[in-house]
Amino acid sequence: MLRIVTQNIWNKNNHWRERADAIGRNMDELEVDIVCIQESQPEHFEYLKSHSFRRFPHAYYAPSDDGSVTPYPQGLAMFSQLPVLDAGKVNIGREREMRNPWMRNLQYATVVTPSSHSLTVFNTHLFLSRGQKESGIRTCVDFMRRAQFASHQHILTGDFNINLDAQPEYLAPLSEHRYADLWTAKNGSETGYTAPLDHDEQLVKRIDGLFTQRDRLDRVVSVSLVNAEPINDGSLLLSDHIGVMATLDLG
Repeated sequence: MLRIVTQNIWNKNNHWRERADAIGRNMDELEVDIVCIQESQPEHFEYLKSHSFRRFPHAYYAPSDDGSVTPYPQGLAMFSQLPVLDAGKVNIGREREMRNPWMRNLQYATVVTPSSHSLTVFNTHLFLSRGQKESGIRTCVDFMRRAQFASHQHILTGDFNINLDAQPEYLAPLSEHRYADLWTAKNGSETGYTAPLDHDEQLVKRIDGLFTQRDRLDRVVSVSLVNAEPINDGSLLLSDHIGVMATLDLG
């Protein structure tokens, strides 16, 4: 079994080291193989690599840009227990909302499983601007369909900033190229809401998730929520998002 988690980690907010360490312990207990993180600053990534996720020998960071036009540095991170054959990122456009003008990225890492399956995991954090949501998905799909990934199983994951249950128009590029939403494929009508997580708010939407090719759905065993339980006697949430874990059988 291979386990992949996506988690918007809420950057350096609210006791961030304590939260990151708790998430890292959860990943160890769940025997997760690959963790995809959104909202990570360079200093934050270095802490994750040396402390919270130190048991993952392979760590990669994808910065949003040089920080020259953004409020503060922002980026994506991936941690893997499996050796990584190839890793990188592609810029997919700058956010038009000037209060949050980061360059949005698609990060990727290719691994070969012990059973010799080629798997490429794509990690992203997509746009807030309504007009850019579909274009962001389309850019991701176009990149995933490059020849270098043609024979691989694809997992596209991250914080999509799209209500995955109620905004299918933005997901059209995925549907056109026969990618399936793992949560709905495995859990049907169960809500699986991931945001916004707050002590005083009700979860109302699912914006974090995973997709794969429809003809490879049979390799997906289950999809579940993780990192939802607070710590410190219930006073500290691990993030403002709930993480999502997919378990695959690639044997």
